[in-house]
Amino acid sequence: MDIKKVIAKLPTGYLDEVITMNGEGLRSEIIRAETAIREVMKEQAADEKLQGAKELVKDFVGGYNDAKKAQRAKIEYLLHMLEERGELGIGLSEDEDFGSKKPAKKSRAA
Repeated sequence: MDIKKVIAKLPTGYLDEVITMNGEGLRSEIIRAETAIREVMKEQAADEKLQGAKELVKDFVGGYNDAKKAQRAKIEYLLHMLEERGELGIGLSEDEDFGSKKPAKKSRAA
């Protein structure tokens, strides 16, 4: 954890407020922060404009996601067919064969 990045995200003056707190004060502040997060999450869930926008995004990207899923399904099925035929990995160099690392064959000297 980079504490400098965390400090940069703190509200102005917050560091000065909590720097002198004892352990109990710090624990209490954690509870306040967690409670505030819960409230924000409730407000976010109740925001009708936001929920409507999320639905619009789902509608807009739905076709793209369906197309990607169909292409992934094709790839999965084609790989399955190649594996069933014992042809998976044939024609690929060792660097291209991401699926298996077969040990190199040792040649015997005559």
